[in-house]
Amino acid sequence: MNSEESGNGRLILKNASVLMVSQLATWGLSLLLTLFLPRYLGVTAIGKLHLAESLWSIVGVVVAFGMDTLLVKEIARKPERVGDLLGTTMVVRTIFHIIGFLSLVIYARAFHYPSETLTIIYIMGISSLLGQYSGSVTAALQGLERMDFQSIANVVSRAIGTIISIILLLLGYKLIVIVSIIVLVALANFSIQYILLKKAQGFQLHFTWYQAKEMVKHSLPLFGVGFFIIVYSQLDVIIISHLVNEDGVGWYGVADRFFGTLLFVPTVFLTAVFPALSRMFSTSPNSLPKLMGKSFDLLFVLSVPIGLGLIAISNPLVIGLFGKEFANTAPILAVRGIVLIFTYQNILLGQFLISIDRQNPWSIVLAVATLATIPLDYLFIPWCEAMFSNGAIGGALAYIVTEVCMFIIALRLLPQGWLNRSNAVFAVKTVIAGLVMLLVVWWVKDLFIIIPILVGAITYLIMILVLRIIPKEDWLLIRELAQAVLKRGQKLQPKYSKTG
Repeated sequence: MNSEESGNGRLILKNASVLMVSQLATWGLSLLLTLFLPRYLGVTAIGKLHLAESLWSIVGVVVAFGMDTLLVKEIARKPERVGDLLGTTMVVRTIFHIIGFLSLVIYARAFHYPSETLTIIYIMGISSLLGQYSGSVTAALQGLERMDFQSIANVVSRAIGTIISIILLLLGYKLIVIVSIIVLVALANFSIQYILLKKAQGFQLHFTWYQAKEMVKHSLPLFGVGFFIIVYSQLDVIIISHLVNEDGVGWYGVADRFFGTLLFVPTVFLTAVFPALSRMFSTSPNSLPKLMGKSFDLLFVLSVPIGLGLIAISNPLVIGLFGKEFANTAPILAVRGIVLIFTYQNILLGQFLISIDRQNPWSIVLAVATLATIPLDYLFIPWCEAMFSNGAIGGALAYIVTEVCMFIIALRLLPQGWLNRSNAVFAVKTVIAGLVMLLVVWWVKDLFIIIPILVGAITYLIMILVLRIIPKEDWLLIRELAQAVLKRGQKLQPKYSKTG
């Protein structure tokens, strides 16, 4: 390994450890709030909230217009342009947001959404704009590879929102008040990140119409990727709201939120790796295939036990966490367990394709998957409603079809030789280990929830050792990452304890 590869590895390891610590903290906070919201708000209120979030996710990706990815790539290559790129991005997003807000209001009124749902949409419009500003600053920090600043902002803002929301829920406040807290969280996140970025970089915001035109032009291919990812992931929520009701959206929404918390592993990994990928594509492209192979193996060995484990324990997990009112969430979450395995890899493959400037064919794949989701949803959702009185299961089934197809096509789009026979053997052995784990967990799934989880983890680890799935050098890398995470956690702990 040459000095440049070693330097890239150390930087990725450092950023991954910082992000892992913060992501574990925010994951815990998100999970805590996810447990409280359904129990205190109920199925219908969760349905309204998730529907509004889905609508704003779609509008938000249009407002962002792919500029986050462009910012990361450009700032990673030319950090001195932070002020120009950031200032222009924020002005353009403000203009796009106003247009998007008005469009969403027209849509919501045309489909006669209830007045409470309209109010939630209006309030979330404010937090969406603040989130757009935060996204710009986050992208700048990611391009500068200062994930520590991003981590501090995420943990502090999420802690504020979670604590206040739980207190208000315990005091009996309902949905509108809780949604208003999202605005506070978005404001805190943006303020902290901006102050830290300003302190680190010392820039001045600038805006020119020429720069805005150039950014929109160069963001357009990247916009296609982001747009279809969001529409693809949120379209089923809107279709469920039309074909079933807000209760169906509520059941699906809880599964979707929990599923989202389980995506923190690829999110952390790719956030840390993406700037290095963009830089390595220009400076040392020969190093990319090895990194791709190791990344594929890592995410596969992590996703299989989580995904297959959900199949076994989804029912006791959902009942234990959210109550019997959300029993219909369990089969949805079980199906999403299968989806999760392919989603991990599709996130990885998509980011690699973007980093090597192959975003255009990936955009086409996402576009086709999005279009395919519509007939699949209209096929599966009514069928599941008739068969199981739970049409939301159909939305999850549609994902299995599209995610598998996307995975196969993404493999074809990678440069030849980036994944080889050794990766295929690794995947087969990992699936065998996961299936053995699933069989063992199935026998103890009705015991206290911690028992099947521990049994599954121990069984999976034993199978990994027996089948010799992970080579010695990868064990050393995992140990280094674990040590870095622990050291980072020890450094951050006194800072957080002082703030209470």
